[in-house]
Amino acid sequence: MNITQVIIRIILSIIIGGLVGYNREYKNRPAGFRTHMLVCLGATIAALIQVQVGYFVLEEIAKNQAMSSILHVDVGRVICQVISGVGFLGAGAIIQTKGTVKGLTTAASMWAVAGVGIAIGMGFYVISILSGVSILIVLISLKKFEDRFIINTRNLSIEIRCKDLKALNEINDFFEEYQIKISNIESISERVYQYKIEAPQFVTINEIISGLIANENISRVKEINYSC
Repeated sequence: MNITQVIIRIILSIIIGGLVGYNREYKNRPAGFRTHMLVCLGATIAALIQVQVGYFVLEEIAKNQAMSSILHVDVGRVICQVISGVGFLGAGAIIQTKGTVKGLTTAASMWAVAGVGIAIGMGFYVISILSGVSILIVLISLKKFEDRFIINTRNLSIEIRCKDLKALNEINDFFEEYQIKISNIESISERVYQYKIEAPQFVTINEIISGLIANENISRVKEINYSC
């Protein structure tokens, strides 16, 4: 493998990693432009080393056939270690708060970019370029599809004090109107109930609280920490 091939693979990994990273950076995600670029570049370097070691072993065996029983190369070993290592790195981008998990897409994009980096380092240009384009399509185009046709929800927990029991039916009607799913209802004390709900992302907690407190049969509404 000559120096030109090495340079081409390194530059290609920087470009693809940078494009994916720019998308994450633009959306203010935990791991952005430089992180994705370095993950892709690091995976490419690891794959290049693996390829170079393979060439070295073949050269040594060509010089001395007796070495064939001693020298062995496990092509998949370095690749497996890279994928595992990036998995731990991606875990750092995942954040859980108030029943909502964020950063999964960013963690997955880092893992996918590492795979692209390996393909580049191994010299599989068609696979790496098509994979890079596919990742960008998923992150950009399918996000628009998801926002339009798929309702994302988050888990919330609220405490409601009712003046009258008939407020319970009115609460159910309110949740149904805003496409809010009730996961669990627990009676805390007399006419005080804790609701665990799944609310669409487009409905804020302030809208839920203000909408409920506007009911004359409800005296108090407050958000409490959600626990699974």
